[in-house]
Amino acid sequence: MAVVDFFSNSFITIDIGFRYIKIVQVKKSKNKSKLLSVVNYGIGDTPKGCIKNGAIKDKDAVVAEIARVLKDHNINAKEAKIVMSGTNIISRVIMIDKVPDSEVDKRIWEEIRETIPVDMNSNRIDYKLLGETMVDGKVKLKVFVTVVSKKIIDNYIDILNQLRLKPIAVDIPSNSVAKFFKLDIDIGQDNTARKLKFSKYNNNTWIVFDLGSETTIINILKDKTPEFNRVILKGSSRIDHEIVKELDLQPHEVQKAELYKKMYGLSTILTPCNEYLCSKAAMRVMDSIIKDIKMCIDFYLTRCNGEHPSKIFLIGGGSQMKGIEEYFEENLGLPAYKINVAKIGGLEFNQALDKDRLNYLVNALGVAL
Repeated sequence: MAVVDFFSNSFITIDIGFRYIKIVQVKKSKNKSKLLSVVNYGIGDTPKGCIKNGAIKDKDAVVAEIARVLKDHNINAKEAKIVMSGTNIISRVIMIDKVPDSEVDKRIWEEIRETIPVDMNSNRIDYKLLGETMVDGKVKLKVFVTVVSKKIIDNYIDILNQLRLKPIAVDIPSNSVAKFFKLDIDIGQDNTARKLKFSKYNNNTWIVFDLGSETTIINILKDKTPEFNRVILKGSSRIDHEIVKELDLQPHEVQKAELYKKMYGLSTILTPCNEYLCSKAAMRVMDSIIKDIKMCIDFYLTRCNGEHPSKIFLIGGGSQMKGIEEYFEENLGLPAYKINVAKIGGLEFNQALDKDRLNYLVNALGVAL
């Protein structure tokens, strides 16, 4: 769902998250190789309280932080694409009866008006036709619909204008993630035991979990096309507060708790100690998130006539936690992979850059494609 999208060879992409602002300078090949080169990138801190329900509440503070990162990292392109925060974006899968091609658009809009109660004039509404599916013995057309407030879109464009950057695209997380995963993702070969363990499902339907500070975003892609998106309003910052309580820390020591979270993650150490207590706190939060995830997957399978996913990809800051892959594999019964350990065809990093932070940059890179 791009508001504007004019081709540019070299430009900046900006992903404003609840915790971090990710800025990437890229160069896009004009030839048929479609190579995307990462020239430079920087990660800044999103000013506290600046984003609420996807809307920017303090644009001046956000602009100032972006300007600082641009200067500090010598990022100097003059055109930019930007990704919106995801909590105020409506996404739905709708089904319509199969009709002649000439009537499809009209029938989809009728169904949108009937099932998604939003003001058609104040929102930007887009749809993607996913193809045919069988429901109760009848052929249906499956459609992925996204709805975003025009006012929120304008806020993001205003940020680029204040930075004196030419806006060339505004996109949403589910779309930018899907674009990124259209690249050639090579996770290598699993050993025989692992292949056997996870042999139940073998298809091209994947779940991408964006494990953020305040949210967990679920993206289900089938044949690299977005089929389902949900935002769970629980993120890794809840682990910090649970650790504060578990260790009887003071409220102002939340940064110490965050450090413990990064150090210990989802450890399986059983002996009572800081590592054990911090991991126990992390498990409580993750167990709650997993419960919500399972409900979303069940909804996708039963209400959206979805295909059971075969693998998991983990992105976002929370994907760096120790033991996170094993945790998802144990709870969802699917193989899980961190995106920063994969080889990505069509993506090239400047040799001086740290590629290990790729998990933070997926949305910023996806919007570039």
